[in-house]
Amino acid sequence: MTQPPQPVPTQETQPFWDAARDGRVVLWRCDDCGRLAHPQAPRCPDCLSESLRARPYAGRVLLKGRTVLTVPAFEGQAVPAPVAECVIEDEPRITLIAQDPEDLTRTLAPGAPVTLSFTAPGGGVPLATIGGAA
Repeated sequence: MTQPPQPVPTQETQPFWDAARDGRVVLWRCDDCGRLAHPQAPRCPDCLSESLRARPYAGRVLLKGRTVLTVPAFEGQAVPAPVAECVIEDEPRITLIAQDPEDLTRTLAPGAPVTLSFTAPGGGVPLATIGGAA
């Protein structure tokens, strides 16, 4: 089976991937206005400050939507492949896409809290995976 495409960590995103390997979510928080931002943000999307620092996020993750891939996205991918779109409760402008191999979101409504875990297929970069209702 072909390996799925892997994210390529950069200097800016390495703290996110390191935390993911440890099973944690890390987001950037602006020291000036407090806004949470995606790891790759070079500056705060609200106040444009460059004072962003990686910090652990212990808040809730909510289901925004889901789909089931019925056509392989890459050679060798098993289908059907459920995928969930999740948002950070404290900053719903941040979206995380997660695999849902057990189709746990099938019976959940948008807005339901979910648990994210991280799995590293073949020892590669850890990918977000739905771990169940929070």
